[in-house]
Amino acid sequence: MTKFRDIPEPRHVLPGRRLTETRKVITPEGHTVHLSVGYDPHEDGRAREVFYSAGFKSGSALEFQIQDACVLISLLLQHGHRPEDIIKSLARSEQPDGTMAYASIIGLIAAELDKPAPVSAERT
Repeated sequence: MTKFRDIPEPRHVLPGRRLTETRKVITPEGHTVHLSVGYDPHEDGRAREVFYSAGFKSGSALEFQIQDACVLISLLLQHGHRPEDIIKSLARSEQPDGTMAYASIIGLIAAELDKPAPVSAERT
């Protein structure tokens, strides 16, 4: 039987000021979504948070779902999970051309976090 912890791993608290980059993601359906990615200044450009900025109708159910997904992904990142680990757990679907794509926008968001950080986020 698995023993569950009473408390999760400690959350990595980010400083009040940190590098944030806004990225544009285009969904397979052609929607454009803007995400803001916050980086840990103490670890070479490691993404630690993501926020939804714009893209869907304001006040729509989809907008709220994306905002909530970003909060959950950010919590995973701040508790030590890496984007590549999150990506491995998400569903994919076969496309008409035979390629595999993320089955939801959550996969697209996680994949965006797995891309390299901007040069200014990395320590020299």
